[in-house]
Amino acid sequence: MIVGLLLASPAASAATDPPGPSDGALTLATCHGRYTAVMEHARLMGDGADAAAFRRDLLEAMMNAYLAEHAEDRAYSITMMSHRINARAQLRSLFATAAFNSDTRRRRLAAGGILRQIAACDSLVIGRRFTGL
Repeated sequence: MIVGLLLASPAASAATDPPGPSDGALTLATCHGRYTAVMEHARLMGDGADAAAFRRDLLEAMMNAYLAEHAEDRAYSITMMSHRINARAQLRSLFATAAFNSDTRRRRLAAGGILRQIAACDSLVIGRRFTGL
């Protein structure tokens, strides 16, 4: 009987836990972080950051809609912010490599990674019809 109680308790607590963010919500958070990195890099390099800021703000509004639906779920918010922060840090690292690394091959690979990540997010904002992806 004790073994049955021990085996049943994790399943019972898992059933009461609210579901985490959907894949779509996590994608919004990831792309928000990426566009934040694009905007920061554009400002650092003296390029126009307006387009990245517009896209970031649009994704932020959509992400905030998800967060508002789950305002009482702290774990949900933490997961969303974690994805945003990690995506931003990852893309900032690629920007640093693409702009400042002494190895031409690494710079080229980093630039390709940046383009792929931003193209994935552009398809959310602009739509596949306009990006051709």
